[in-house]
Amino acid sequence: MNFLVTGGSGFLGNNLCRYLLEKYPSSLVVNYSKSTYAVNPKSMKDLENIKNYFFVPGDINNMLLFKDTVEKYHIDIVYHLAASTHVDRSFLYTEEFLRTNVRGTFSILEVLRYLKKRPLLIYMGTDEIYGTAEEGIYYKEESPLRPQNPYSASKASAEMYCNAYYHTFKIPVIRVHSMNMYGPYQHPEKLVAKIITHVLSDKEFNLYAGASIRGWIYVKDVCNALDLVSHIGIKGEVYNIPPSEYLSVPEIKDKILKMMKKEYLFKGYLGKRLKDDYRYALDGTKIREELGFFPKYSFEQGMKLTIEWYDKNRWFWK
Repeated sequence: MNFLVTGGSGFLGNNLCRYLLEKYPSSLVVNYSKSTYAVNPKSMKDLENIKNYFFVPGDINNMLLFKDTVEKYHIDIVYHLAASTHVDRSFLYTEEFLRTNVRGTFSILEVLRYLKKRPLLIYMGTDEIYGTAEEGIYYKEESPLRPQNPYSASKASAEMYCNAYYHTFKIPVIRVHSMNMYGPYQHPEKLVAKIITHVLSDKEFNLYAGASIRGWIYVKDVCNALDLVSHIGIKGEVYNIPPSEYLSVPEIKDKILKMMKKEYLFKGYLGKRLKDDYRYALDGTKIREELGFFPKYSFEQGMKLTIEWYDKNRWFWK
């Protein structure tokens, strides 16, 4: 079985490529990715000498190259992770999010539509498409979509194209929603990586004001969930990946600073995000009961491993 990971040089894609190479040493793993500000070109260098790993520098909107790649490597499963993801950037570069997230997904679906041998498509979605969840509410897979920022709107739109192509053209696709991930190879613009790299540099820092609540999950748990879904998930279905813990931004900051014993580096809250949903929450009953998925890493375990990785791999973020 051969795999293709779009956005394989990004945070989740990097981790997923490594997961697949380790678990399936006789399978081909193709990293189909383009260079962006969020990609460190050195982050995949250690994989270059692995005989079953292949890197294809390409844009998902390049339909001919994507088609040729799928056919050349006889791909069985496509993990579609390539996306513009940073919410704050979506306020400034709205067209970039439309082009990458919506048009890019459409391009992939169109290619698969005309292939004789269609690989399974695993679409990586986000909890943000459901919008803010009131206290006590956990959104199920069939809950109405209420995206409230340009990023989540683009992801919801792309997901609806996946649903439409499954029903109209019988494209084999499974949609997956995850929550806030953290772990190795994450860009320092993200909350957890930002705090850790500032502390390791002994730099004071501020955060936006607000106590938004998010579900937090270690990236290797997400890789495990994607692997599980691609092998025993049902085509046309949607699966929510539950987090190991729900924490607010101040709670995340406090836990990391306490673990690293550098509480004094935080200098308070400044400004607010343009649009910040108060709480995201997913119901993970379906993937637990039907596929047997549970996060293996507690927040403390995952965070300890993450801090250790950033400490040992300063080349990545320095």
